[in-house]
Amino acid sequence: MDIWEDDNSDEMDIDNDLMDDCEEDSFSESEQESNVKRLQKLNIGDDSHVEYAPQRNTTAYGSSRCPEHIKSKEKMGIGDLVKDHALPFLPAKSICRFRSVSKEWNKWITNPFLAHKQSHCFQDISGFFCQIAGEHSFISCDPHSCGVPDPSFSFLPEPVILRTTCNGLICCQSCIEDNAYYICNPVNRQWKVLPRPNYYHRPGSAVALAFEPSALKFEANYQLVCAFRLADHPILYFEIYSSRSKSWRLVDTICFELDALKLSGDGFYMRGMVYWETLAGSVLAFDLTYEQCWILPLPPECGPEGVLTKRHGELCYILPHKKDNEYAIRIYGDFKMVLKHSFPLELDHFGYMSGGLRALSCLNDDVLAILFGNRIITYHVKAQKVKILGTVRPDGFVTCHPYVNSLVPVDHPLVSRQQANSHPCTSSSLWHSIG
Repeated sequence: MDIWEDDNSDEMDIDNDLMDDCEEDSFSESEQESNVKRLQKLNIGDDSHVEYAPQRNTTAYGSSRCPEHIKSKEKMGIGDLVKDHALPFLPAKSICRFRSVSKEWNKWITNPFLAHKQSHCFQDISGFFCQIAGEHSFISCDPHSCGVPDPSFSFLPEPVILRTTCNGLICCQSCIEDNAYYICNPVNRQWKVLPRPNYYHRPGSAVALAFEPSALKFEANYQLVCAFRLADHPILYFEIYSSRSKSWRLVDTICFELDALKLSGDGFYMRGMVYWETLAGSVLAFDLTYEQCWILPLPPECGPEGVLTKRHGELCYILPHKKDNEYAIRIYGDFKMVLKHSFPLELDHFGYMSGGLRALSCLNDDVLAILFGNRIITYHVKAQKVKILGTVRPDGFVTCHPYVNSLVPVDHPLVSRQQANSHPCTSSSLWHSIG
C-alpha cells in the first residue's frame, strides 16, 4: 500500500480492516455462478431448503489465510507494531541502526515505502549544516539519533556551496562556471542536477526550496524559486523549477517595490509561501499557489541577528537583544510582526564570548537555536535551560541551515531492493562510524 493517512490511528484501522478482510470467507463471481448451475441441474424448487458447504476461494484476497507479507492480529507482537507504526516517526540515523534487529526489519527499512512514510511522519529539525569558507559540517541536535554519513557533500560530482534546505532536501550550487543547481539528500546520498535556467541568475539572486512531504503522493515533488534581477532593470523577476515538469518557468508576476530589490539572503518556505528578508528591513512574500508577491513589515529593531522561522505553525521573527550585560529574546508574530513574547536569556555561566548572538531557527515550539559566539546552543523557553550543541570555526562568517534527518528520496522513488541494500546510506557500519 503506497498511501498513508495523516493520522496514525487511521492507518492502524486500515491495517486492521485489511487483516479482518483476510479472515472472512468470500466467494468469487465464478464460484457463485457454478453454484447456481449446480442447483439448476438438481431441479430444486423454490420451497426446498438445501444446505451445502461451498468451496473456499484460494486467491490471495479471498482466502481465509492472510497473505504471507501480512500478519493476522493474533500473530502480531509488540515488535511488529513498533516496526510498522513507530519507526516512521524516528530520524533516519536511528532507523538505519535498527537494520541489525532481524532480516525482516532490514527488509522493511530498505523498502522505499518506509522512506516515503518517514519523510511525512518525521519533520523535526535534527541539526544544522554549517558552512564557512567553502567547508561544510553538520552539528546534530542529538548525535546518537540524528546524523548524516557525509556532511561534506563529497558524493556530489563537483564542489558546491549550500544555498537552502527544506524538510530533508538540500539545494546546493556549483562553484564552477556554470553554477549548476543540485538537489540532494546526504542521508541516502542521492542527488539530481537541475537543467540550466532560462535566465542568468546573477550574484545577488536569492533562491528558496519548497518541499512539502505528502502522505498521498509517493514521489517527492519540490520547487526551487529564484528571485533575480536583470542587468540595469530595477525589477525583480521570479523563475521557478518544478520537479513535476522538470523545467524552469518564468512567472508573470514581477516586483517593482524598491524595498524588495535587494534581498539579504536565500529564502524560507512555509505552508505554500516563500519569504525573503530584504536589506530595507522588510519581508518579500511570494505565494506559490497564486504566484503573487507582496511586502510584509519587520520590526524596527531587525537586523542580521534575527531570523524568520516557524513557531506554533505560524510565521515569526526571532531577534536576540542585548542591553548592557543582559541578554533577551524577542519573538514577533502575525503579518504585522508585533511583539508576542520577550524573555531573558541567562548566559552568564558561558563567560565572555566574542561575536554576539544570532538566532538560527526554532527546533520546535519550545526550543530555540542560537549562535552564541562560535557555539550553537539551544534554549528551552518553558524550562529555561540552555544546552550546547557544538562549536563552529571562529575565523569567519558561518551560515547555519536547519536540516531534517529524513529518508526522502531525490531520484526515483521506487529504488530497487538490490540498490537499497548496496547503497551507502543503508550501511550499518557507515552509520556506526559517525557516532
